[in-house]
Amino acid sequence: MAQRLIVASNRGPVSWKRTDDGGPEPRRGFGGLVTALGGALQSEPGTWVSVALSETDREVASSHQGEPFEVDADGFGFRLRLLDAGERYDPYYNEVANRLLWFTLHQLWGDPYEPSGEGWRDAWEAYVGVNSQIARAVVDAASDSDAEVYLQDYHLCCAGPVVRETLPEVPILHYLHTPWVEPSYLRRLPDTVAEEVLRGLLAADVVAVSSPMWRDAFRRCAVEVVGARPDTDGVVLDGRRTVIADFVLGVDLDDLEASARSEKAVAAGALLDDELGERQLILRVDRTDLSKNILRGLRAYGLLLDRHPELRGRVWHYAHLNPSRQDVAEYRAYLDACRQEADRLRERFGDDAVELYVGDDYPRAVAALQRSDVLLTNPVMDGTNLVAKEGPVLNRNDGVVVLSRAAGAAAMLDEGALLVNPYDVEAQAAALHRALTMDPDERAARAGRLRAAARRGAPAEWFDAQRSALRSAVRGRPRRP
Repeated sequence: MAQRLIVASNRGPVSWKRTDDGGPEPRRGFGGLVTALGGALQSEPGTWVSVALSETDREVASSHQGEPFEVDADGFGFRLRLLDAGERYDPYYNEVANRLLWFTLHQLWGDPYEPSGEGWRDAWEAYVGVNSQIARAVVDAASDSDAEVYLQDYHLCCAGPVVRETLPEVPILHYLHTPWVEPSYLRRLPDTVAEEVLRGLLAADVVAVSSPMWRDAFRRCAVEVVGARPDTDGVVLDGRRTVIADFVLGVDLDDLEASARSEKAVAAGALLDDELGERQLILRVDRTDLSKNILRGLRAYGLLLDRHPELRGRVWHYAHLNPSRQDVAEYRAYLDACRQEADRLRERFGDDAVELYVGDDYPRAVAALQRSDVLLTNPVMDGTNLVAKEGPVLNRNDGVVVLSRAAGAAAMLDEGALLVNPYDVEAQAAALHRALTMDPDERAARAGRLRAAARRGAPAEWFDAQRSALRSAVRGRPRRP
């Protein structure tokens, strides 16, 4: 039988929107993951298992009674298994994945008050239950053939052992698109959660991350928290060897260029040109996530205008923000705080000093990235931060990138970007000033290095490297008595 590619993730490659007649219309998602794995599924057999996220998604899942089905979305064909998590969805997604785990992996807890350590057990049971539901669907898709399983991200940390128990020989790679933390920070989680997360991930043959920093931190956690034994490029736990590896994900050049040529992006660019006028553009394109550090970025911009009044009226800070996880109280409060800070900046420096756009307008984001003089990307921590790579590829002004040293992309872009401490507002303000006043020759040289680095690890190349690592890990499995 032909080998099958089984992918499992929280968000699938297709979402559904209601048409004017009320019916669901499939739309293909964007990003490196969908491009790489979805592209592979166009040329070989396989199934993508995911969770129904919206009411429309749940209606589609119900119409197929939770069974696999074929769908065409924007010219791409997929075999999907869409699962309705029911009442467990909110605790699985909002309480555990996007609060307990996300806050830990991005070091967002406010010591000494958080995490409280209370009320996590029921939510954790729901998370484990949804992971088991996804794992059983993976087993169904993989059990009748030779297969490779690719589990995605922090939503599915406990899926691996369920797959492994039923299919002990199936190759499994688990990719974490987030950062990873040192053992001392991971231990802010309840012991049960920290240990089950690590043991769940180590059921895979390969645990994959996006930076050498996260690779080394994960290895230390495996050794110190669950007692794994170091072993060359991985660890051994309970007789099973797991390779821990990092992979470079670059931009999808064809997709970016097509987006930049689109009628919507061209029209959005014309509007931005009118708004911008002769001013220099300091740009941010991000989700409204606490880890993105938007608030400190706004304060750095205010400090820049305080210390360099000659720039007032000559620069414009445009923050293009995609609303994220607004079902979680901390995310709503953070977005409110960012809006209030922008209001204060406008009161001090004028209504046209800063704009916060909050919405979903990808063509406008592309047009803004083409026009920026400075791209500010200062996350507290970030797994990859693709926008720091997409910006230089799209940009036509030799734009400077001011980048957090804690972003996964920093290791790749350090020779072109201005790296900053994400907690140091004064350093960020100084970097913004340096970027705005940089000599054209230095700007051009840095921009060239950024473009070259951003093209490394295109999505198909990125996924091919993972497949090679997984097959090598399977060949190197210890022989069992």
